[in-house]
Amino acid sequence: MQAVTVILPTKATSSRIECLYRAIRSVLSQQNARARLVVIANGSQCDPDLLSALARRPDLRLIHTEEGGYPAALRIGRSLVDTPFFAELDDDDELLPMALATRVRRISLDSSIDVVVTNGFKRCDRQQTIAIRNIGSCQTDPLRRLMDNMWLVPCAALFRTETVTSDFFAAIPAAMEWTYLGTLLALKRKILFVDVPTFIYNRDTSDSLSRSKSYLLSTPDAIQRLLQLELPSDIRDLVKKKHVMSLHEVSDRELAEGNVSEAWKWHLRTLTHLYGWRYLPYTRHLVK
Repeated sequence: MQAVTVILPTKATSSRIECLYRAIRSVLSQQNARARLVVIANGSQCDPDLLSALARRPDLRLIHTEEGGYPAALRIGRSLVDTPFFAELDDDDELLPMALATRVRRISLDSSIDVVVTNGFKRCDRQQTIAIRNIGSCQTDPLRRLMDNMWLVPCAALFRTETVTSDFFAAIPAAMEWTYLGTLLALKRKILFVDVPTFIYNRDTSDSLSRSKSYLLSTPDAIQRLLQLELPSDIRDLVKKKHVMSLHEVSDRELAEGNVSEAWKWHLRTLTHLYGWRYLPYTRHLVK
């Protein structure tokens, strides 16, 4: 059986113990594949008792770093990969039993394939749906599909270590991490999309980073980083529209929290954007 490194970033806080252990079990119970689990506990809020429990386990490798942030955990995890293939799993998601075997089998059939992206299930508002709609269209136009239905969710992919090198993870921004990585891969590597469910992507986690205000505040800069890539002109226009939308969303969040001066600051940035004119009517909410 082929060995696969699975990178599992976590803040290792007491509130995430249950989902973290569920994620770990889903990796270590993989069928027809040998998973080498690397848990990256990052930041200063890690629970000492949880770290001690993880450190005693012989079935995983624990790395604890004071450097906080999801991108840093991904970079550290990628630097530790020593197997031909690797995958990633967030601490609130799950791999289905044949996830790694399914992906390894497909990537092994063609040495030119750098990444295999499989389908899965998304849990949101206590409902479970297919994660990637019409996944077949991703094969013909991965960049455009990435913009309208983000297919590189955490836990969906298997990467070839030789070609998806550490530099792909070197400049990942503090928000929209997988959109950035997916864009890089779509521009530079060959991706195979497989319509077989191999994961459960949980969107109901209450303290998820992607739901935090800090993530929202980081999103405009993350989209600016996307615009620094060599994008086709039509995709660049789509990203610019996403950028102005992100500026508006921050303004709206600040206004909802009563921070009128901050809301004005973000709204002015919105209005000076190429596509900002469409948000001009919103000004009336700020002058009440």
